[in-house]
Amino acid sequence: MKRNIAIVIVLTTLVAVFAVLTLFQTDFSKVESAVSSYIIENEVIGVVVFIFFAAFSAVLSPLSSIPAVPFAVLAWGETLTFIFLIVGWIIGALISYAVGKYGLHVLFRRILPLKKMEIYQKKFSEHSEFILVVLFRLALPSEVTGLVLGSLRYNFTKYLAATIISEIPFALVVVYSSGALIFSDFWGLLLWIAIGVTCFFAAAAIFRKKIRGSSN
Repeated sequence: MKRNIAIVIVLTTLVAVFAVLTLFQTDFSKVESAVSSYIIENEVIGVVVFIFFAAFSAVLSPLSSIPAVPFAVLAWGETLTFIFLIVGWIIGALISYAVGKYGLHVLFRRILPLKKMEIYQKKFSEHSEFILVVLFRLALPSEVTGLVLGSLRYNFTKYLAATIISEIPFALVVVYSSGALIFSDFWGLLLWIAIGVTCFFAAAAIFRKKIRGSSN
C-alpha cells in the first residue's frame, strides 16, 4: 500500500534527520527555541493553525502535517500534541466523509483520488463489517477512505469510531517518534519506527487478505 510505503519513508527519514541533527545540534537548537517560543507566545493561534493544517492534510495528504509535529512537541509536549493532531485528523476525516456523502468530490477532480475511490466503492457497501472498515482506514490514506465510505453512506457513528481507532496508533507513532527525535533519544526513535512499521504493514496485510476473501 502506498500509505505504508510513505510511512516507512517518512520514519526512515526521521532516522537520517536524527543523524544530521546530532552534527548540527547547536544550530538546530536555536531554530527549535525560536519556533517554540513563537508558538508559546501565540498559543491560541498556534493551536488553531496546527489543528487546521492537520485537518487539511487529512483531506489531501495525511503526511504533510508531520514536519510541524516536532516543533509542536517542543512547545506543548507529547500529550497535548497528540490530542491536537488527533482532533485535526478527525476533522479532516469528517470533511472527506461529507464530501463523499454529498457528491462534492466531482468539484475537486484534479486534487482528489477519484480513481481509487471508484475501485474501493466496488469492494465496500453501507453494510461492510466494522473491522474491515477499521483496517481500510489503517491501510489507506484518509482522503480515500472518507470519500468511499461517505459516498456509500456508511453509518456515520461507525465511521467516526473506525476513524478514531485507526488514527490513534498512527498519531502515537508520529508524536512519540518526533519527541524522540527532538530529545535526541535514538533508541526511542528506532523503537517507535519499529512499532509503526510493524503495525501498519500487519494491518495492510490483514486488509488485503480480508478484501480478497470477501471478493470470492
